Amino acid sequence: MIIKANGITLYYERYGDGEPVVFSHGWLDDCSVWDKQASMLAATHAVVLYDLRGHGRSEKPRGDYSVLTLADDLNGLIQALELEKVTLVGFSLGGMVSLLFTLQNPGKVSKLVLVGATAKMPWRAHLLGALMRLVGHRTLLKTILVKFRFHRPSKNTIDAFMSKAILVPQDVARTCFTGFTNRYDIRNRVSDIRVPTLIVVGEKDRGTPIACSRYLNTAIDGSELRIIPDSGHEVMIDDPDAFNALLGSFLVTALSSN
Repeated sequence: MIIKANGITLYYERYGDGEPVVFSHGWLDDCSVWDKQASMLAATHAVVLYDLRGHGRSEKPRGDYSVLTLADDLNGLIQALELEKVTLVGFSLGGMVSLLFTLQNPGKVSKLVLVGATAKMPWRAHLLGALMRLVGHRTLLKTILVKFRFHRPSKNTIDAFMSKAILVPQDVARTCFTGFTNRYDIRNRVSDIRVPTLIVVGEKDRGTPIACSRYLNTAIDGSELRIIPDSGHEVMIDDPDAFNALLGSFLVTALSSN
C-alpha cells in the first residue's frame, strides 16, 4: 500500500491488530528485511513495515536525505495511519531515524528497539563514503558492502540484498549516506531517551561495531544490550531465531513493567 507522508509517497505494509510496532530498515534495504519479525508478531500486534524514501517502492525524489528528514517521514507515516503510542524497531539507518524520532516525539514512543544502531557513525564510514563517491555504490556491492552487512552470508542472502540495493538510485544512495555519516551526531542528546530500550548488535558487526551499541547502552538509562554471537550487521537476517526470541521477550517484559 502507499500513503502520503511528509509530502512524499511512502510504501508500507500493515499486519495484525493490537499495540502498534513500526519497523524501519537500513540503507540500501527495504521493508522485506523484517518479514520474519512481521510474521511472528502479527498475531498479537499491529505491525507496520515501510520503505524509507529513496528505497524499495517508496518515492525517490532528489534532495534532502538527512536523518532529520527521514524522521519527519516516519512522523508523517505515524500520523497518516492514525497511530498513537508505538514501539519502534530500527535497524542501522532505521535505528538512527528511530533514535531521532524518539528524541523529538517522546510522548509517541512506548518502547524502542535499536539494531546495529549508533549515535554517530564510526570513522571508517567516511573512508567508505570517499570510495563510493569515486566508483558508486553499485560497484562496491559485492566487494565491500556485503562484507559490512552479513557474517558468512549464503548466496540467497547476497542475491536478496543485491536485488534491493540496485533499486536505490546512485544519487540517492550517495546523498543518504552523506546524511547519516557527515550530518548525524546525537551523542549529546541520546541520554535524554527515557523509554524502555533494547539494543541488539551482532558479534561480528563491521558496519556499526559493538562499541557503538555499548555507547548507547551506557547513555540510555535502564537500556538492555544483547549481543548475538556469529552474526554480522543484519542480525535479523543472519540469525532470525535468536533475534526474534530477544524481540519477543523484550516486548512482553517491557509491557509488564509499564
